[in-house]
Amino acid sequence: MTKRSYFKILVVALVALLLLPGAASAQDATPVTLMHGWTGADNTEMLNTVFARFNEENEDGLVIEPTALQWDDLFTQLTLTAAAGNPPDVVMFHNTEVTEYVRKGVLLPVDDLMAAAGVDLTGVPQNIIELSKIDGEFYCLPGDLHPMNLYYNVDLVEAAGLDPDSPPTTGEEFMAWAEAMTITDDNGMVTQYGLDQPLGGGLGRWFFHTLLYQFGGSWLGEDGLAAVDSEAAHQALQYMVDLQNSGVSSMGSGVGDISAFQNERAGMVLVGPWMVNSYIREGKNLGTAVMPTFGAVPATWTNTHCLALTVQDSDENYLNGMKVIKWFLENYAEPGIKVGIVPVLPVALADPYWTDHDYAQYYAPFVESLSIAVMEPAIEKYTSVFSFGGQSPLLRNIEAAQAGDKTVEEALADMKAGIDELLLDE
Repeated sequence: MTKRSYFKILVVALVALLLLPGAASAQDATPVTLMHGWTGADNTEMLNTVFARFNEENEDGLVIEPTALQWDDLFTQLTLTAAAGNPPDVVMFHNTEVTEYVRKGVLLPVDDLMAAAGVDLTGVPQNIIELSKIDGEFYCLPGDLHPMNLYYNVDLVEAAGLDPDSPPTTGEEFMAWAEAMTITDDNGMVTQYGLDQPLGGGLGRWFFHTLLYQFGGSWLGEDGLAAVDSEAAHQALQYMVDLQNSGVSSMGSGVGDISAFQNERAGMVLVGPWMVNSYIREGKNLGTAVMPTFGAVPATWTNTHCLALTVQDSDENYLNGMKVIKWFLENYAEPGIKVGIVPVLPVALADPYWTDHDYAQYYAPFVESLSIAVMEPAIEKYTSVFSFGGQSPLLRNIEAAQAGDKTVEEALADMKAGIDELLLDE
């Protein structure tokens, strides 16, 4: 008997057991441990209220026991707990990290469990379906997409004589807006910027990714190594440097450092949908729009949160973990709105909580931009190459070019050398 045949028989047996009379009462207070990285702007407290609703509503006596960690800490802890034989039952992270943890033997193929639990992914974008599979099998289930787009302060736009109902769609229009909203005092000091653009950090990485694809490039070459020595990569990084030097852009640092926009000292910012709630709570008169096309191809960075099951010493909790995943996917409208992400399951997008919410207008451009969204490659060394920390060769060299410490050519050469070293490291 093959290992896969044995697993199918095991799933059938588990389903039969759970459907026996009295099975639900026998499972009272059955814990399902779950590890996620929805901290900070992702609003862990909100997510806990959603988990609490599951704990109250499910009829199988299941109780989600969540652990929230910063993303880099999650990657470390997932590896360590799996090596120690006690990983969480369910992990919520990103599709781009799945390949790495499949190759490490941490994640479980779930096709049979999906069928057993009645998971239906009909209507989910096909590119997201494919990113959820490794070697033809599902290893995770996609929950949302969160693309990078344009935010603008309607009051500052109108004060500059611009039309907030016609946001920029091209690089030329974008620069015209940025220049119109940049104000200097009598001493030549900038008192208001057109754009809040951080130096490096996650936002810098995501904007570079957007421009790389807009100029016709990609991350990897046919040899499987970094393609950041391409003409498209040069155009992308040069655009970021020129934008920084143009005088219309603020100079921030760190992931999510967008204080100039929050302090109403910048008219625009490029960031994901997770900031909608924060800006609204701060009282911003807000506008959102699809990412302008700076190059030849419409594109914008995105990633997706997904849910996966980990390999356990015992098979008894696998189906329970899949039931948690199924419920969460189907009830994604509330965390979608409250966290600031776009559900991919049609039943979640059709939920009145999503369609009728006061914030729906702000999320509409993010839903629209799903058709141009491009993700980073799901490579085995993803968490090293695309680290959120500043020591990765990618972030380090983007920041060095923006700060003028390296030329664009030097930064891209060093970036490629550093990424290739990580990719080739066994």
